[in-house]
Amino acid sequence: PVIGANVVEKGTTNGAVTDIDGKFSLEVAPDAVLTISFIGYISKEITLKGEKELKVVLVEDTQTLDEVVVVGYGTQKKVNLTGAVEQVTSEVFDNRSVPNVTQALQGSIPNLNIQLTDGKPTRSASYNVRGTTSIGQGGSALVLIDGVEGDPSMLNPNDIASVSVLKDAASAAIYGARGTFGVVLITTKEPTKDKTSITYSGNFAMQKPVTVPDFVTDGYEYASHFYEAYHAWNNYSADPKNINKTQEFSLGWLEDFKRRKEQGITDEVTVDATGKYVYYGNEDYYDALYKKTTFAQDHNLSVTGNNGKLNYYVSGRFYGYDGLFRYNTDNYKMMNLRAKGSVQVFDWLKIENNMDFSNMDYHNPINVGEGGSIWRNISDEGHPTSPIFNPDGSLTFSAAYSVGDFIYGKNGIDTNNKVLKNTTGFTASFLENKLHVRGDFTFRNTDEGQTQRRVPVPYSTHEGQTVELSAKYNDLKESNMRTEYIATNLYADYEDTFGDAHYFKGMVGYNYEQSTYKSTYVQRNGLLLDDSENINLALGDAITTSGGYNRWRVAGGFFRLNYAFKDRYLLEVNGRYDGSSKFPKESRYGFFPSVSAGWNIAQEKFMESTQNWLGSLKLRASYGMIGNQNVPAYSFIPTMAVNNKYNGWISNGNYVTAITSIPSLVSRNFTWEKVGTLDIGIDFSMFSNRFTGTFDWYQRNTNGMLAPGVQ
Repeated sequence: PVIGANVVEKGTTNGAVTDIDGKFSLEVAPDAVLTISFIGYISKEITLKGEKELKVVLVEDTQTLDEVVVVGYGTQKKVNLTGAVEQVTSEVFDNRSVPNVTQALQGSIPNLNIQLTDGKPTRSASYNVRGTTSIGQGGSALVLIDGVEGDPSMLNPNDIASVSVLKDAASAAIYGARGTFGVVLITTKEPTKDKTSITYSGNFAMQKPVTVPDFVTDGYEYASHFYEAYHAWNNYSADPKNINKTQEFSLGWLEDFKRRKEQGITDEVTVDATGKYVYYGNEDYYDALYKKTTFAQDHNLSVTGNNGKLNYYVSGRFYGYDGLFRYNTDNYKMMNLRAKGSVQVFDWLKIENNMDFSNMDYHNPINVGEGGSIWRNISDEGHPTSPIFNPDGSLTFSAAYSVGDFIYGKNGIDTNNKVLKNTTGFTASFLENKLHVRGDFTFRNTDEGQTQRRVPVPYSTHEGQTVELSAKYNDLKESNMRTEYIATNLYADYEDTFGDAHYFKGMVGYNYEQSTYKSTYVQRNGLLLDDSENINLALGDAITTSGGYNRWRVAGGFFRLNYAFKDRYLLEVNGRYDGSSKFPKESRYGFFPSVSAGWNIAQEKFMESTQNWLGSLKLRASYGMIGNQNVPAYSFIPTMAVNNKYNGWISNGNYVTAITSIPSLVSRNFTWEKVGTLDIGIDFSMFSNRFTGTFDWYQRNTNGMLAPGVQ
């Protein structure tokens, strides 16, 4: 009997649950339609024809039993996995209004550590698998989107079908040098066969800060505590003359503040005989900084179709965030477009293409007073004793250093990022679909542009007089970075089962990747207008230019062999021979193997008595060695830094304007870090997959760390 199956009269909330004997009772109309469902079984609908008793048989859902997990260069049945692999589906992203994928994945997959500094919509993070990697060069997990390295923060969450994490060396070794510390595989959606659909989803959200400091807003309370702290810090022998930089302090002023508070005087600003403003404020700088709530919207539209020969998936997304700050707010906009499809040219040949375009715009307000963050500047100069505005509407000195800069609304960094990626591939099938040859070529262009504007902030300390804070800042900086990435894969796999017991799958392939980075930076002072947005409107003499360039390549051959006996005894062997341009020619190549094995105890005859409640119980173990090439592109080359702003030496009566230094020392043994991982795990599922679990013990050793040092 099936215990706990749901029985519901279709179209109503009238229902029941089967008891310990698999029985139920329900009052319905003679012609009602009953829906019976249970996890791990295919739901069934029964139309009554006056019956008073029913005997219902549910069929096991073989799709659930044969769950497929995405792994390196292919898929495997979950029951046959021998490596440490975890997978989640699109349910993680459903009905969640998040700016990017990273924020949605946080906390969703065990051992995938994602630490976000804050909740900014642009905030992404490095993907760390199983903690600390190398103390020398570190290393994050390799993130692949449809088999190609990519930035999850620029991806439409609604396009995702599944996310797999390859945790141990056995599962990640197929990616060699790029997957040293784990691999995150993000797979986008495919259209459903024999179905055409148009789908729209919209999400509107109101957001507010969840953690805001309990800020002191009583000016006299703040001033008296400030005096006590300052006096005690100086051994009770000195009195303060200022509250940091922006407000004068004296004991007479403090006594006057106390008197005004006791008498209920609410005027916060007076003017002394010299025309100087004197403040007795009760200001809340954080209340002035943040909106009470902010608005975010997320719109998605997709069109999909599949007739067996031709399939397509086209999707678009717009995400807008109105910013959290009251003034000069941090607006964010993200647009995504994906066009994905395939054509079955012949019975044996399929051509595929996957194009993805993303565009992100973000305005980040900045402070020019201290040059630090707004929160640091409020902490330093946002004194509750000083109001934000003077009676004539000008900013106070304290405000100009902090929130007032935002109110002025001129200073900030405008960022525009664009990513265009296209992958074209083919799949050829031979020998009754047992042999597959696959190939693909990808190009990805990433353009990052930034415009930073810094202008002085006007404020007033005397009636009728205006001065400027940080007058030295009056410049515009334009930064342009471009990364051109290409990758190609060519691999073949053969899969067959012999004698209904011996399953075999073999794969061999080649991978090549190249990345070229270029950057230019131009900065000039002397802006004609405070609102200037182009460097042509800067006419000053202080001009700074710089640039950057690097290129690296990785090439490797790889193989994987799988064997399973009656889904009971499992074996997998991986290997990859990699070469990286980041190392000298004599130590550029390395071979990195792995092996894993599993025993599905639940398939043994002596476990037959548990089959009604135990779905799977598998022991597995693996060991692998992978190389780490996570170093700058030219680390193996001794370099000489050039300083072209030096004027400390005189040669032949002239100042030396450029100097260099002794080349850095590089070890002649500079080569791969080698990371070995031993993993022992248990996987189990019970009660028709209603209760599942995974336990792993692992040990990771990193040898030959590429740490700073001299020889």
